Amino acid sequence: LLDGRGAARDIPLGGGETMATSSGPPTIEEHIDASGLGLYQLKIFIISALVAIADGMEMVVISMLRKPLQDEFGIGDMEFAMLGSVVFAGLLIGNLFGGLLADWYGRRVCLIAMGALFCVAGTASAFAQSLLQFSILRFITGIGIGSMIPVTDAYVLEWSPTEWRSKLVVGLIGVAFALGTIFAAGIGILVHEGFGDGDIWWRVFLLICVLPGLIGVPLIYFMLPESVHYLLVKGDRAEIKRLLKEMSEANGTALLADGEVAAGSEHSGTKTGEDQEQITELFGPTLIGTTAYCTVAFVSCGFIYWGSIFIYPFVLEQIHGMEITEAYSAVMLNSCIEALVYIPFVIMMDWEGIGRRWAMVVGFAIVFVTAVIAPLVVGNVTLFICTNSVLRAMVAGPFTVLYIYAGELFPSTLRTTGIAVCNSFGRLAAMSAPVVTQAAFGLSVTVLYALFGAFALAGLLAGLLFTRETLGRALPVYTSELAAQIKAEEVAKNEAKAPLLSKTGTSVEV
Repeated sequence: LLDGRGAARDIPLGGGETMATSSGPPTIEEHIDASGLGLYQLKIFIISALVAIADGMEMVVISMLRKPLQDEFGIGDMEFAMLGSVVFAGLLIGNLFGGLLADWYGRRVCLIAMGALFCVAGTASAFAQSLLQFSILRFITGIGIGSMIPVTDAYVLEWSPTEWRSKLVVGLIGVAFALGTIFAAGIGILVHEGFGDGDIWWRVFLLICVLPGLIGVPLIYFMLPESVHYLLVKGDRAEIKRLLKEMSEANGTALLADGEVAAGSEHSGTKTGEDQEQITELFGPTLIGTTAYCTVAFVSCGFIYWGSIFIYPFVLEQIHGMEITEAYSAVMLNSCIEALVYIPFVIMMDWEGIGRRWAMVVGFAIVFVTAVIAPLVVGNVTLFICTNSVLRAMVAGPFTVLYIYAGELFPSTLRTTGIAVCNSFGRLAAMSAPVVTQAAFGLSVTVLYALFGAFALAGLLAGLLFTRETLGRALPVYTSELAAQIKAEEVAKNEAKAPLLSKTGTSVEV
C-alpha cells in the first residue's frame, strides 16, 4: 500500500476494486473509504440517531401541548406562541455555541456536556409549577438539544465513507428525526388516553420525551470516539492512529500505512495541527458565498418546517374542529410521509447530474407549489391534510440535504461552526415562526400559506444562483485547501467551455 518512500499506491475498497491515490501517506478520507461501512460506523450511527430522535420529539412536543399548557397556566393563543418562540430562542443559542464548542474542544465533549444539560432541564420542566419556571427550563432544554444537532451532523459526516455520507446523514437527520416526531405523536395519544385530561398526562409526556437523551448520553460517554477530522486539526496523530486501528479491527479490514495520515484531504496543507482558523474566515473571499447560501437555505427551511409544525394542529382544530387526538394523528401522518420522502431525495442527491444542489432546488420548487395550492383546498379536509403533508415532507427533504451539503461545503476547521452560524439564522426564523404564523393565520389562511410560499421562493432562487456542487468531493480540512479545490474546479469548467477548434493557427484542439 505504501512502500515507505511515499510512492503512489492503490487502496483496496473491497470486492476486488481499488482506489488510486496520490503519493504520500493516506488521507483521513482514504483511510475511512478503505475501511468502508462496517460495525464501527453502525455503532456511531445508532448512538447518534438517539440525539436526532430526541430532537424530533422536542420539536413537536410544545405544539402538541397547546391546550393543556393554556389550561394549566391560563394563557391565550398569542402568549402560547411566544412560549414557542422562547423554546426556539434556546435552540438558537445552543445551535451557535454548540458549533463553536465542538470546533474548539471536540465533537464528543460537546455532545456529552450539552446532552447532560438537555436531560436535566427537560426532566425538570415536567415538574414546573409556573409559566416562568416552565419557560426558563424549556429555554435551557432548547440550548441543550440545539447544541447537539449541528455537532452530530458533522460528526457522522466525518466518520462516513464518501459513498455513504448522504445515506447515513439522511438516516440521521431525516429518518431518525421523523421517527422522533412519530414517537412523540403516538406517545402523546397513549399517555393522554391513559391519564385523561388534567395536569398529569402532559408532565408524564415530557418525561418520556427525555428518555432518548437519558439513554444516549451514557452511550456517547462510554462508546463514541472523537472525530478524526477534529484530531487532525489539533495535531493529535497518536490518537488518530489508535482510532483508525480500532475502526479497521471493528470493520475487519487492513489498516493502511500503519495509521499514518496526510495533513489534508487532498493536499499537504500549509497549517500545523495546532492552527485554529478564525470564525471570520466564514465571511472571507473563499467562504462568503457558501455562508450566504447556507444562511438563506437554513432560514427558508427553518421558517417553513417549524412554522408548519407549530401552526398545523391549531389550524386543524380551528377550521375543521378536530379534537386533540385527531390532530395528533394528522401529525403522525405527516411524519410518516416525511420519512418516506427521504428515499427519493437520497436517490436525487447521489445522482450524477443532480447532486446536492439540484435536489435542494427541486424540493423548494415543490414546496412553493403546495403553498399556493393549500389555501385553495382548505374547505376539503382530506385534500387539505394531504397538501400539508406534502408541504412539510418536501421541505424536510432540502432541510436534510442541507445538513449534508453544508457539511461538505465547509472545511473541517470550521465545519461545525459554519453549520451552526448559518443554522442560527434558521433558528431565528424558527423562533419567529410561532408568533408570525399565529398572527398570519389570524388574518387569513391565505396569508399564512403566502408566507410559506415566499420563504420557499427565496430558497429556490438562492439554489439557482449558488453553483458549487459537492457530490463525490473529498472533505477539505483547511480553508486554503478548499480555495485550491474551488480554483481547480473553475479551471476545469473553463477548459470544458473552450472551443473544440482553435481560432489561432491551423492546429485543431480536441
